[in-house]
Formats: sequence, C-alpha cells, structure tokens
Amino acid sequence: MDETTTSEASMPRADAVLEMLGLLEEGDGTTCALLTPAIRAKLRELRGGQVLEVRVDAPEAREDIASWCRISGHELVAFDEGTPGMLRAYVRKKPD
Repeated sequence: MDETTTSEASMPRADAVLEMLGLLEEGDGTTCALLTPAIRAKLRELRGGQVLEVRVDAPEAREDIASWCRISGHELVAFDEGTPGMLRAYVRKKPD
C-alpha cells in the first residue's frame, strides 16, 4: 500500500466515520494512546472489508495510524490532507 496522500477524486467510500478533532493536544504524546483504541472500537462495529474514515487534527497521527495498521493487520487505504488542519485516513477492516 502506498501511504502517500491521495487526491480527493480517488478517495475510497467510507462506511463509517470517526472524528477525533480538537481532542488531541499536539506534541503531548497522547495521540496514539487516545486514537488507536478509538479506531479499534469503531472498527468492531464494521464488517471485514468495510472502510473507516478517521478525521484527526493532530499532525503526528499520520505515522501513528500507519504504524497501528501495520501492527494490527488492517489496511491503510489512503491519507487525505486536502482540508487545512485536518488529516483523513481511510482504514479497511481486515477480513472477519
């Protein structure tokens, strides 16, 4: 999977959205500790193969999400940074 930012025209269709805007303090080291459990919980609501759109405004979340996907086995489909101050990550749930 190419973890480069993808154009909006080629963004996958999300089956669910998780917004973590304004909840994370930049540079305080808690991004991964708050974000990854929230992603995990939201993915439990989805079927295998469905896509979760994660919206976050913490810049360090890009690497946190990519690392978590590699460890957990879920697919990081794309990143979108087209909206200033917000990162959108698209995560496909691994098969059930």
